[in-house]
Amino acid sequence: MSQQSTGAPPITSPGTRPAQASGAPAPTGTPTGTPTGPGARDPRLAAPAVPPRRGLRRVLRTTFTGTPGRMRLVAALVALAAAVFGVIGSQTLWTSSAALERADHNTTQVVRVQSIYADLLRADADATNAFLAGGLEKPVQRADYDASIGRVAQTIAEAAEAQPADGAALGALNQQFQTYTALVEQARAYNRQGLPVGATYLSNASAGLRSGALPIVTALNQANTARTAEEFDLSTRSIWLAVSGGVALLVLFGGLIWLARRTHRYLNVPVVVGVVLVLIALVVGATTVSQVANQISSVRSSTFTATLDLATIRSAAFDAKANESLTLIARGSGTAFETSWASQSKVVTDAITDLGGAEAVATQSTLSTQWAVYIKAHQAIRALDDGGEWQLAVNAAGATGAGSANAAFATFSDTATQALTVSAATTSDGVLAPRTVSTFAGWALLLICLVAAGLTLRGFGQRLEEYR
Repeated sequence: MSQQSTGAPPITSPGTRPAQASGAPAPTGTPTGTPTGPGARDPRLAAPAVPPRRGLRRVLRTTFTGTPGRMRLVAALVALAAAVFGVIGSQTLWTSSAALERADHNTTQVVRVQSIYADLLRADADATNAFLAGGLEKPVQRADYDASIGRVAQTIAEAAEAQPADGAALGALNQQFQTYTALVEQARAYNRQGLPVGATYLSNASAGLRSGALPIVTALNQANTARTAEEFDLSTRSIWLAVSGGVALLVLFGGLIWLARRTHRYLNVPVVVGVVLVLIALVVGATTVSQVANQISSVRSSTFTATLDLATIRSAAFDAKANESLTLIARGSGTAFETSWASQSKVVTDAITDLGGAEAVATQSTLSTQWAVYIKAHQAIRALDDGGEWQLAVNAAGATGAGSANAAFATFSDTATQALTVSAATTSDGVLAPRTVSTFAGWALLLICLVAAGLTLRGFGQRLEEYR
C-alpha cells in the first residue's frame, strides 16, 4: 500500500539532515562569504560610522550668528579691553618703579664718579703742598694722600661693578691713575734727595692728571647724569596708561549701550560695576604716576641738584688748593697756576650761590663764610710770594695751625664733604620713596581690571540666558 501524504514531517534516520528546499538560505548563523577563521571580526560588532567633524568656520558661524552670537562677540571684546588695560596699566606702573631704582643706581654712580674726581684732586693737593717742605713730607699730609689714593682705587672698582657700561672708561681712568701715582712717587724720591728734577716730575704728574684722568672722569659724570635724567623721565611716562585706559572705557561704555538697545534692559549691574572699576583703575594709575612725577620733580630741583653742586664745590676747591701749591713750586713762573686757582675759586663761589632749597640755606651760608676765610689766607700767601718773600710764602702755605690756609681749607672741605654725604642720602631716599606705592598700585590696577573683565562677562551671560 502506497504511503499517503499526511502533512507530518518526514521521518529521517538519525545523523541525517532534512532536505532543504531549492534556493533556501543556509541555516547557519554565519553570512555567506564571511571569513570565519580564528581572529576574524564579527561585522556586527564593528563601531558605528562617525559623521564628519564640523569645520571651524561652521562652529564660529553657529556661535556668533544672530543676536546671541553678536552678544558673545561684544562680551569678548569688552572683557578683552578691560584685561588689556589691566596689563598695560600695571606694566606702566611697574616700569616706573624699575626706572626709579635704576635712577637711584645712576645717581649713586654720579656721586661715586664725583668722589673719584674730588679724591684725585685732594691727593694732588696733598702731594703738591707736602712737596713744598722738601725732604720728608709731614705724616698728616702723607696719610691724607694715601687715604685719598686708596679711596680712588676702591671707588673705581666699585663703579666698574655697579655700572658695566662705564667699564671701558674706568679701565682707561685706572691706567691714567697708575701713571699719576708712579710720577708722584718719583717726584718724592728726588725731593727727598734735594734734587730739583723732582719738581718737574710733580708738575708732569699734575698736568697729566688734568689732561688725562680728569677729562675721563668728567665724561663719566656727564654720561651718568644723562642716564639719571632718562630714568627720571621714564618713571613719569604715562601715555600708554592713559591711552589704554581711555580705549577700555570707550569699549565698555559702547558695549553697555549696545547691550541695552538689543535687550531693552537699560541697567545691567555687573557691566556697570565693571565700567566703574575700570574708571577707578584709571584714576589709581593716573594718580600714582602724578605722585611719582611730583616727587621726582622735587628731587631733581632740590636734593639732586644740590648733590651735583656740592660735588662740584669739593672738586673745584681741591683743584684750587693744588694750584696754590703748584704756583709756589713753579717759583716765579706760576702765573698759569694762579690763573687756574682764580678760575676754580669762582666755580666754588658760583656753585655755593646756586645751592637751593630750604635745607641748603644753612649749608650755603656756612660754606660761603668758610671759603671766604680760605680766600683771605690764600691772598696772604700770594702777597708774600709777590713781595719777594718766597720762603715765607712756602712756610705759610705749608702751615697747619689755627689761622693757616690749610686749616681754613680743611674746615671748608669737611663741611662740604658732610653736606654732600647727607644730600646724596636724601636724594636716594627721595628717588626710591615712590617705588613701593607704584609697585602696589600696579598689582591693584591689574586685579581691578581682571575683576571688571569677569563682571562684564557675567553681565552679558545673564542676557544670553534669556535667549535659551
